[in-house]
Amino acid sequence: MNLKQSYLKSWLEEEIVKDTIVLIVKEVAFFEKFLSVNPSLKRMKQYLIDSFDSAENIEWLGKAEYVISDTELPTFFAKKAGQIYIQILHTENYNANFKRLLLHADYIIEQNNLEILTENFKKLIPGQILPVDNYSFFECKKKPVTKKSKKIIVMYCGGFKNNGITSSALNLMRNLNKEKYQIVVIEAENLSYYEQLNFNKIPAHVVKVQIPGDINIFPNEEQAFLDFHSHPLEHLMKNGPTKFLTEEIKAIYQREWNRVLGNISVDIALDFDGYFKYWTLLLASSNSPKKIIYQHNEMMQEYSKKLGKEFKHQADLNIIFPVYNYFDVIVSVSKQTGEVNKQHLEHIVQDTSKMTYIHNLIDYEYILRSSKEASDIDLSADTFNFVTMGRLSPEKNHQGLIKAFHQLQKKRADSQLFIIGLGELEEELKQYIIDLELENKVHILGQLENPFPVLKACDAFVLSSIHEGQPMVLLECLVLEKKIVSTNIPGSYSLLKNGYGLLVDSTVEGLAEGMEKVMLGYNDFKQFDYKAYNRTARQMLEDVLEKEWK
Repeated sequence: MNLKQSYLKSWLEEEIVKDTIVLIVKEVAFFEKFLSVNPSLKRMKQYLIDSFDSAENIEWLGKAEYVISDTELPTFFAKKAGQIYIQILHTENYNANFKRLLLHADYIIEQNNLEILTENFKKLIPGQILPVDNYSFFECKKKPVTKKSKKIIVMYCGGFKNNGITSSALNLMRNLNKEKYQIVVIEAENLSYYEQLNFNKIPAHVVKVQIPGDINIFPNEEQAFLDFHSHPLEHLMKNGPTKFLTEEIKAIYQREWNRVLGNISVDIALDFDGYFKYWTLLLASSNSPKKIIYQHNEMMQEYSKKLGKEFKHQADLNIIFPVYNYFDVIVSVSKQTGEVNKQHLEHIVQDTSKMTYIHNLIDYEYILRSSKEASDIDLSADTFNFVTMGRLSPEKNHQGLIKAFHQLQKKRADSQLFIIGLGELEEELKQYIIDLELENKVHILGQLENPFPVLKACDAFVLSSIHEGQPMVLLECLVLEKKIVSTNIPGSYSLLKNGYGLLVDSTVEGLAEGMEKVMLGYNDFKQFDYKAYNRTARQMLEDVLEKEWK
């Protein structure tokens, strides 16, 4: 039995041992003074732990009435009902786990000023934060009740990958009324280079909580957990969509919610991504009175999407689709996409009245400001420059676009195509460009920290996607007043239908004809009022956040 299993066994099987204190100490002198002015604690049985490398020490974390520590507890620690947890902070060098632990603590004693913690995070902490000289606070035992001034939204954003979901999430954070809502973003602890860059773009008023460690599963739950995740369709057939989550599975994820966020009171749990089962199950099982999940695409198309011979999202969506029934609101990002999702998922979602749509928000000031920055990408003034931007994945149909551009070259050789983005099809697309002898005409630029100068400098934007929810890049190009050629899919139609872009057939021929039409001077595009659009989108979001759903 490893140390985590020892802790969980104690947590599950042992009753709280009254009048016991487990001390995890480095500065013994501080605790001696602390205990000397708290007589009731001095009379209790004390267990001094100097490490977490023995089962006996770990077990006391799961059954002692009082846990008092001046160091970091293990990532699997979660305060048990009936325990009092006191954390002493004497350093500013703490990690994601330390930040998580502060959300569990009943009392936090500052030996140094916690300047590293933002004021918004301090307000989020349920326990009392006390100065180091307040040694006798414990005898009072009553914590003051603080009234929340804002609604707390806990939000998962999809891992902050380089995609439209990340752009849309950041735009939501920048636009939502920060005097009315406190957003808490939850994310995994270790992010890749580009994901971390995007994570760093989160506005300062948003609280960031990164999650260390793994989910706690008791030994008697392991088989049920494995069966549920390995055979969700059998589980669905046996229990039906509205009883898909058994009490046992819900209990596991409710406990995980507590491990992640401690005792904070949450008003809205928002799965803004909707693609990863762990996060969807976590938010669906939360103690939040309102739960919202987003659909950023035509979800049955996503269900069928393959990379080579493997389905990309199917394993997760087999669980996520029936879990829609445990959310109060299911949000598509455009009316047309929402209608498609409602039609395709009505056999799974028992109450389709909770399916609605909210337009993606934009940060037009950021787009316009960023577009004025210098770029190291050279664009020829002697050619007509097309640009596209998006993850190099099957639904974006970059190969179809390159083939259409190859056809265009036979008529209009004075053109180039720039592709911004990274993805799993990068090498395949590069080889396809070589096969068509377009190395000097089609340029894969990779991920650009600031793509807006290139978007602005090119003559027209092309979207070749097979399916989309509501493409963020189209909104960005509309702000930049770009000529747009796009396949006529529901997500694009919702934005461009009134003349804001040129909608073409979702074929190679349709793309080639549309690109040639724009090259020949087609310019019958309406001007997009992005300020009015954003006001409407913000109101749509707030209406859903405030509405009482069944």
